Amino acid sequence: MQRKKSQQRIGRMWATWGLAIFLFGGGFSSRPALAEADRSYKAVRDWLEQYREVAPSFQPGEHLTYKDIDRLRPFIPQPAWEYYFFPDMDMEIAATGKYPPPDTWGKNLASGYSLDEQGALIGFNGGGFPFPEIKPEDPQAAVKVYWNLFWRPGFGDFFMPMVAWGRGENGRLDREFEFVSTTAEYAKGDHCLVPEYEGVKSKSIMEFRSPRDLAGTRNLQIEYTDPYKENDGWLYSPVQRKPRRVLSSERTGETQGMDFIRDDSMGFGGKVYEQNWAYLGKKWVLATVNVPTHPEAGGPHQWVPSKTRWELREVHVVELIPKNPSHPYGHKLIFVDANSFWTLWMTAYDHNDQLLRLGQDFLKYSESYATEEAKQAPYEQVDYSHNVGEHVFLHVGNTVINAQKPHATYTHCYVVRKEFSSGAAKQFYSVRNMVSGKR
Repeated sequence: MQRKKSQQRIGRMWATWGLAIFLFGGGFSSRPALAEADRSYKAVRDWLEQYREVAPSFQPGEHLTYKDIDRLRPFIPQPAWEYYFFPDMDMEIAATGKYPPPDTWGKNLASGYSLDEQGALIGFNGGGFPFPEIKPEDPQAAVKVYWNLFWRPGFGDFFMPMVAWGRGENGRLDREFEFVSTTAEYAKGDHCLVPEYEGVKSKSIMEFRSPRDLAGTRNLQIEYTDPYKENDGWLYSPVQRKPRRVLSSERTGETQGMDFIRDDSMGFGGKVYEQNWAYLGKKWVLATVNVPTHPEAGGPHQWVPSKTRWELREVHVVELIPKNPSHPYGHKLIFVDANSFWTLWMTAYDHNDQLLRLGQDFLKYSESYATEEAKQAPYEQVDYSHNVGEHVFLHVGNTVINAQKPHATYTHCYVVRKEFSSGAAKQFYSVRNMVSGKR
């Protein structure tokens, strides 16, 4: 009996490991709208072409509401309409901002890197965007957009408490998670944070605080600069009392109670060579970029950001088609900011070309913390003043909607910049430290 209970606990921990890597009330019933919505892949491609050149009819400073949805349709990806347009919606429109990267960005690049025939980036070690200029006619434009996303500033060097809520229809709360992630960027362009660890891109540790059956569970993730090398991962659970290796190549299974797969991480968290890539051009979209603080969940199901700040942003639209026929996706689109190369929107379709997942990210620029302090985490005090002067975007949350359950996972991230010394990183990101849990 005791062994059976132990196995059940371990199963739940393994089921939530995808969450550790991922980190992705209208007062009326939306069922008629859901039934009438066109969720096909063709519909989003038609939307992209129909509204590609449309100019906005709104200005910064306006608050757009339900009566303005016709003005919003050209700038909100078509699959999102049924979730983001509801009677008490209020979208504050801000001016399109300019967000410069760190002063040293692009100045420490090592030369000699290249793309191979499968789109894998060989010989790159960070320090800047590998492809600062994206040319639409370039046959490798799509993978170049992705590699800029993968190496964007602000990817690592942070301490991040998080809270995630899993909700069904009508806002029904199924489960709530609390966890803390700490990530260090090892690859610094012309040098590595920890000598003799060249080839490591980043290391991260995530620790769960709740729910009770997961408290104390820790995950160590090692990501490499070699695009063909699988990540290394270890899972420590208080039940087993020792770290165990975990399989990093499994990226398509859902986690228990969650609404994403690891391939969805920050838009795309898989391997380039496992996809067929296409560049679909540029588009202006509205996005939650440089929000004042963590957006509250709104809409009839509490699945979408409500009463927050939106900006018009120019994005690269990239299509991914998995080569593996057993992958749950038939098509996937990611909308990548043309300036910062953060993913702003993601839509994924099953093999019948029907919407399966819709994702959106919430970002805040580090320099905005000088005048706008975001919410504190409910269980851990953070000092946001460390963010000022970094000149990077910080990931303050996201939502991932599973259209076919239907269900959504909504997350708040309370992120602050944290840079490790070489010695501290070597000690902190060790398998041995997973047991002691020293921060």
